[in-house]
Amino acid sequence: MSDRADSEPTPATGSWHVTNEVSHARGVGGSIRRLRAITRKEFIQLVRDRRTLALMVGMPLVLLLIFGYGVRLSVNHIGAELVQHDSPVVRAALASQGHFDVATTVVPTTRAARGDLLDGRTSVAVVVGAGGQPQRILIDGSDAFVAQNALEYLRSLPGSGTAPLAVDILFNPTLRSADFMVPAEVGMIMLWVGTVATAIGVVREREQGTLEQLMMTPIRKWELMIGKILPYSVLTMIIAVVITGLGLALFDVPMRGSPIELFVFAIPYLVAALSIGLLVSTVAQNQRQAMQTATFILLPQVLLSGALFPLSAIPWAIRWVSQILPLTYFTPITRDLFLKGLGFTQLWPQVSVLCVMALVFTSLAALLFKTRLD
Repeated sequence: MSDRADSEPTPATGSWHVTNEVSHARGVGGSIRRLRAITRKEFIQLVRDRRTLALMVGMPLVLLLIFGYGVRLSVNHIGAELVQHDSPVVRAALASQGHFDVATTVVPTTRAARGDLLDGRTSVAVVVGAGGQPQRILIDGSDAFVAQNALEYLRSLPGSGTAPLAVDILFNPTLRSADFMVPAEVGMIMLWVGTVATAIGVVREREQGTLEQLMMTPIRKWELMIGKILPYSVLTMIIAVVITGLGLALFDVPMRGSPIELFVFAIPYLVAALSIGLLVSTVAQNQRQAMQTATFILLPQVLLSGALFPLSAIPWAIRWVSQILPLTYFTPITRDLFLKGLGFTQLWPQVSVLCVMALVFTSLAALLFKTRLD
């Protein structure tokens, strides 16, 4: 035990009051008191650490303003399908430059094509008349990057230069980048705050020596772990709500789905993000290492999850990495809920994967956290 751990804890850290409270707590009631004491202490430390708090609150606001204006990217392998009639000419035109992956099966009705667009099975539906000429185009506008590129590529369709085609862009008719970016940014910010704040908070405790002091009390390891991440879960949820509200107010982003469902869907994602932060704290020796390690983990999630770049634009050699990233599954949840108004009936596969990830990451974090304390 270090000299600092043996010394009297300072009132500034709040650990003196925690030590007194948890030392006299027994049984189930004692467990609740210990958990409450740890959580209260962590809140006090979080509020008093002005620089970390400013970073956790200020960075999301900066990201909201930056990403709210969107980015234009070139996209290939856009899902497309023909509706009502097949046309070798239209099919060849779509596939000629490699921009579209055309489905082999012709969709019988426009209504069925709209259902495919709603469920995300395709991005473009070309209605072909009996004469083999395109008559109407339906585009999923919830993904602005894909929709903008699809519009440009569709200029090469036969007949588009002589007879104007009726083009319907669904879910984001004006192709506003903010409508595409702000929903995804909710997930990115939750990941940033949850991971970085948790990692720094636990490592800071170890640097100050108060973690060792707490372990000298009757507190259990799982109580310590839960008590330390609860304040950051509350902070992350509050910031996510604020960012969502600002996105709706500043950028006029629609919210066609249920805010309550969004909150519920965010819970397993938040648990996964906090667990990642706890994992980072088990390998970092100081706050600088915690920040660097968290950034190293966060960057691949932002770049490979589909939040900024469409997954279809990522080479297959590294696209498999996206399948183990929580943000990959939360991004379509937010976009489909905001822009398409989808709910649990359509989004349960992504929610289920996030629940499994939360369970796996939490179990791994608890195991490594316990080992580190031992």
